[in-house]
Amino acid sequence: MAMTAPAFLGTWSLAMAAMMLPSELPLLRLDHATSRSAGRTAVLVTGYLAVWIALAGPVWLADMASGGRVLGMHGRLFTAVVLGAAALYQLTPLKRRCLNVCRAPLARIMHGWRDGLPGAFRMGVENGLWCVGCCIGLTAALLALGMMSIGWMVLVAVAIFVEKATRMGITASRVAAAALALGAVAWTV
Repeated sequence: MAMTAPAFLGTWSLAMAAMMLPSELPLLRLDHATSRSAGRTAVLVTGYLAVWIALAGPVWLADMASGGRVLGMHGRLFTAVVLGAAALYQLTPLKRRCLNVCRAPLARIMHGWRDGLPGAFRMGVENGLWCVGCCIGLTAALLALGMMSIGWMVLVAVAIFVEKATRMGITASRVAAAALALGAVAWTV
């Protein structure tokens, strides 16, 4: 059974905040250290989350159009195809470019700084767009595996954090690609 729009939006918003914000802590700390304004940093977070929340619309519409199959239970083949596509995406130049930008919060502060609260919101949106480019494959994998599964959410959140906020970032991205490829094979068996 398909979720109602308000139920999905609430669930999606909480899930994205819980999964994505930890990987943004280096940027948020730099923004706060630079501006000395918790309000400005909160507006930056709002802009960042607005991008992820906006992504909820197309996902929910696809779920409605498919009779609840995007967010519901999937067949083995569908899950395997999505996991395989996510594995391939992990290896693309677009993923690498977005990941490199996400892994450089100081560069984003130095070269992407926007003054005032509207500027903070714009910075948040820009960072959110880079983050979507970086994490869309893992997000699609989560949808295929089951967005409501706390275990899968934690695993994907950890993968995102390790990719974006640790020294192992690029290597972690490749490990995630291998794990997704193995998962795709496992789902076909």
